[in-house]
Amino acid sequence: MNILHLTAYAKVLLCTTALGLASIQDWKTREVSDVIWLIMGCCGAVMTMVELVLDYSISFLATFTISTASCFLLGFGLYYLGFFGGADAKCLWCVGVTLPFNPLKKLAFNLAGPESPIFSISIFNNSILTAALLALGILLFNVVKRARGPLFTSGEESSLWKRCFVLMLGYKVKVSKLLKRRDFYFLLEEIVLEGDFVKRRFRLSTRCVNNGSYEKLKGLVHKKIVKEGDEIWASPAIPLIVNITVGFFIAMLYGDLVLAIVKEVLDLML
Repeated sequence: MNILHLTAYAKVLLCTTALGLASIQDWKTREVSDVIWLIMGCCGAVMTMVELVLDYSISFLATFTISTASCFLLGFGLYYLGFFGGADAKCLWCVGVTLPFNPLKKLAFNLAGPESPIFSISIFNNSILTAALLALGILLFNVVKRARGPLFTSGEESSLWKRCFVLMLGYKVKVSKLLKRRDFYFLLEEIVLEGDFVKRRFRLSTRCVNNGSYEKLKGLVHKKIVKEGDEIWASPAIPLIVNITVGFFIAMLYGDLVLAIVKEVLDLML
């Protein structure tokens, strides 16, 4: 067993441990300690540098550079647009530095599916696809719930395209639950007073923040305009690091799911 084999095993252990711990924290509290990213990023960068020195090639250097730059830009861009939280961006940065290549490839492990030349991009692709599946699950949940009764009330917006988006983004949650677990949901609608009338408006935003919406809701409950037993539309705060972790294992053991789907579609068309 040479040093490259040792770094491959060490990377698998490092990423499994770091991503596993981060996923548990993200799932329970929606917050992740920066210590995890500091350890993963620093240790991963050192091991990648060792691999680069021992197995240097222009191809290796180019792949590492593209992996690091792509993950940094994706993480920063998605954070700026509001699709990622800070921990999600840091996680992607660590993945870019630590995993430009699949560590199992150095151990002669053959993947069953197609793979991207940039391993970190395969992880990103898989994580986004698994996150997108949640939207399908939410839609199916709402379809089943619709069979029991109407989902929308007369006081809510009648815009068809907004209602379609809401059906894929969230579901109705009791106000009392939202106020107790505000870190686990983003409000998809706000309740406003227009004269003597109470109106509900959908607020579809990419920003991963609630912008004081919970304080407004709490104030309406205090004024008895809204009851704690009422339901409003909310989107679950997806623990994206869990998706990245799942994407890591899928990419490492199978390959790139997005490339696999594209390949199947092209095979059917050609």
